[in-house]
Amino acid sequence: MKILFLLFILCTPMLSSAQKTQVEGIVIDELTGDAMPFVTVRFQNSKIGTFTDSVGYYTFETYYATDSLVFSYSGYLRVIIPIDLDEVQEINISMPVLTSEYDEVTITAPDEFPSTTLHKKVIANKRINNKEKLDSYEYEVYNKIQLDLNNIGEKFTERGIVQRLDVVMAYLDSSDNGKSFLPVILSENVSNFYFKNKPKKKKETVVATRISGVENLQLNQFLGDMYLDINIYDNYINIFNKSFISPVANSARAFYRFYLEDSTFIGDQWCYKLRFEPKRSGDMTFVGEMWIHDTTYAVKRFKADIAPNVNINYVQGLYIEHEFNLVAPEVWMLTEEKMIADLKITKKTDIYGFYGRRHSLRKNYVINEPRTPEFYKSNSTVEMLEGADHRSDEYWAQIRHEPLSMQEEGIDNMIDSLEDMAFFKFLKKAIYMASTGYYQAGKIEIGSVFSLVSINPVENIRVALSLRTANAFSRKIELGGKVAYGFGDERFKYGATVRLNTSKKKRGLLSAYYNYDIEQIGQSPTAASVGSTFGALLRTGPLDKLTFVQKAGLTFEKDVRKDIILFGGYSLKEYTALGTANYLRPNPITSLNDTINTIRTGEFIFRFRWAKDEEFISGAFNRTSVRSKYPIIAIQGILGVKDFLGADYNYQKIDLFVEHTRQIGFLGRIRYGFNAGYIFGTTAYPFLKIHEGNQSYWLFTNAFNKMDFFEFISDKYITGLLENHWDGLFFDRIPLVKKLKFRLVTTAKIAFGSIDTKHNAEMLLPSFTKQFGNTPYVEVAMGIENILKVGRVDVFWRLTHNEPGVDVTDITNFGIRARYSINF
Repeated sequence: MKILFLLFILCTPMLSSAQKTQVEGIVIDELTGDAMPFVTVRFQNSKIGTFTDSVGYYTFETYYATDSLVFSYSGYLRVIIPIDLDEVQEINISMPVLTSEYDEVTITAPDEFPSTTLHKKVIANKRINNKEKLDSYEYEVYNKIQLDLNNIGEKFTERGIVQRLDVVMAYLDSSDNGKSFLPVILSENVSNFYFKNKPKKKKETVVATRISGVENLQLNQFLGDMYLDINIYDNYINIFNKSFISPVANSARAFYRFYLEDSTFIGDQWCYKLRFEPKRSGDMTFVGEMWIHDTTYAVKRFKADIAPNVNINYVQGLYIEHEFNLVAPEVWMLTEEKMIADLKITKKTDIYGFYGRRHSLRKNYVINEPRTPEFYKSNSTVEMLEGADHRSDEYWAQIRHEPLSMQEEGIDNMIDSLEDMAFFKFLKKAIYMASTGYYQAGKIEIGSVFSLVSINPVENIRVALSLRTANAFSRKIELGGKVAYGFGDERFKYGATVRLNTSKKKRGLLSAYYNYDIEQIGQSPTAASVGSTFGALLRTGPLDKLTFVQKAGLTFEKDVRKDIILFGGYSLKEYTALGTANYLRPNPITSLNDTINTIRTGEFIFRFRWAKDEEFISGAFNRTSVRSKYPIIAIQGILGVKDFLGADYNYQKIDLFVEHTRQIGFLGRIRYGFNAGYIFGTTAYPFLKIHEGNQSYWLFTNAFNKMDFFEFISDKYITGLLENHWDGLFFDRIPLVKKLKFRLVTTAKIAFGSIDTKHNAEMLLPSFTKQFGNTPYVEVAMGIENILKVGRVDVFWRLTHNEPGVDVTDITNFGIRARYSINF
């Protein structure tokens, strides 16, 4: 995590490229044919221009061309000539002499505010001022990222141990807006970034990287989005999984009011100050100012904070500052960026929060000098030079773009002092347990708090305990185990896992496992286990179709490229039916049905997963995706081999999975996906496709929430999902209600499939299973999320395959499901 924490500051601009327009020619007098020196030649509605020389010749090239050239000279009529943009062309003209007749002049007030006129010109030049116009660019970037514990009051400083730690008190002497804060993480990263257009290629080489301070704080969700690159020329700026409307968006004037307030030189460039604020409270907007260059209409300086009353959780402030400079003629590039996020539960809370700070400096730009195509080829978006994470202090002193402060230099010493404080140890362990369910106790972890006690029909009351080794034991190998006991069946259940890191550079994870426990077949893969404490309290129906599962397996997961993951393995599973899910096989000799006590299968599995440009923040064994703007595509094949290690069936499965989540501007966030599969051969129904159902009030996003377990079973199938999180688009426009910051969410799910009767020779389908026939299963939902910042409640409506004689609008076809989640 120490290295990858720093490597996700990637540039992902989206705008199309622009080319230079080159024009040359000669200007002569229409009457005499003499060359005319000092004629003004400029683009219409632009300040880009030049003068003819002593022989009437002119030439210039620019990104900022408009569709016409204007020629003007005292005593001559002005001439306007259309041109071809992004082309090289020659335009020769003759200037007509001005006569003494004058037309009537009428002076009228402007039909729009000067701020509107200026903003329109900024929008008109967006494509030109965006770095995507360039054929290539490269630069050196220095990123400094700091995480501070904030909201520290007098009670903290009054602790006796704090007063005895001079280094901690020295850090607390600093304050931000009168509020004390304490640095806990500081990371530095120096890298070279390369970009090439047509086709787009990018590459980053890390020259030096290091991290100081607290390790293993489980804040991946907070830090992943915090440090993505921000391009103010994009229509939407995606931060913390929200789409903020940029003040430079094409539609910005529909969401912002602009005020032209000042003009002055910034350096040697004359700029206009354009202040902006939202038109409506609650919109995902900013409040701030930007300085606009008077000739190119490029943004020179940008300062903004999120607007008050924005529908976002835990982010009490988000300040962004960008500084742009001309690094080559007519090429504006970001040279400095500052970002500060204030993360607290509420603005007035006494609970500790965090400041996330980023300071980025860029220099040594090289423009339009592309390297060879082979240079950009890489198996990883971010490459690390050998020894990049072990640079000396002397090396850092030479390479960093600005020196560290005395506090930043001594953060490790301060953290060592903090480690002696009981409250600080508790804070680390509490955050870790809340995110993982495990309590850290030295070199082992004890859990899981989510499954300590539960209830089901087979075991009645169930208690469970899990243990696993911590990173303090080893970052190479992890050992884990669990034991559970059911007071109803008076039976112990247990399991063990071993995970081994096989590679440092490209992740390789070898896993072996054994499990002897009760499971609910046909439950969502993301659903809580049978032993879940919460699941036991929220069921809508009995778990009377349980299965006792004994399974063992060996798997290997390998990153073969920056965004391609291969997974392979073998698992041996033995099922014993419990409750009403009996296993019956027709006997052709007796014409009766034989009861099967246990069934066994052995499966070889292979999965290919690709999500273009996906990146991860990684720990020793687990990792968190920072997402990709592209869909996740996975192809999975399963081969069941009869007689190998006692397996009973020959069959083959092929599945295609597609899932995609992306921001859609002010419309919120959409998530869609589908799964299509086919099963060859014959096998018992527990090894076919059992469509995921839900028999609890807990909402499962990857299951059919009004479908029962084992209700539909298929060997040919397709399922689909469409879910839209509308954020505050609707509720933020309702007075009083908008203060609650509710958010609308809508969902539609569909499943369709069929099953061949040949599988009945291996095992009869249960009597409670249905067939799709010609009608797919469909359910829709509408809900409210962000209730008290964590709650979500949906009302589901089952539209098809209702009980015979029951109208689709009957109350039995509706159901309420709820869940909690921590989201911004």
